[in-house]
Amino acid sequence: MSTEPLQPKAKVLVVDDQPVNIQIIHQMLNTDYQIFMATSGAQAISLCQSNPPDLILLDVVMPELDGLATCRLLKQQPQLAQIPVIFVTGLHSQEEENQCWQAGAADFVIKPVNAMTLKHRIKNQLQLHQLLKQQP
Repeated sequence: MSTEPLQPKAKVLVVDDQPVNIQIIHQMLNTDYQIFMATSGAQAISLCQSNPPDLILLDVVMPELDGLATCRLLKQQPQLAQIPVIFVTGLHSQEEENQCWQAGAADFVIKPVNAMTLKHRIKNQLQLHQLLKQQP
């Protein structure tokens, strides 16, 4: 029996204006992570300010404040700028991919989401984020 303390589950914020998409991702990830949800960019920013997640899964196409604008606003706030953002998008063009990178994305996955791909990309981003936080 191990006496090592259990690591708390990483907090992942899922942002999508379609609740069914949030449900699908929640089912994929809820055994490995604490899942928080927002259905708009404004709600996501508010949640991040009050309870910063370890990683954000962000839909690109949303009404009012889209994912690209939301990501740019997050990256402008020093206390939130280091949170990795993985875009979850139905967009497929090179130009749309480039816009994700330019907005500050750490990575992106295409809808419909492959659960294994998403889990590996989240794990990799969280590990990288941990390493960067340990740098002097």
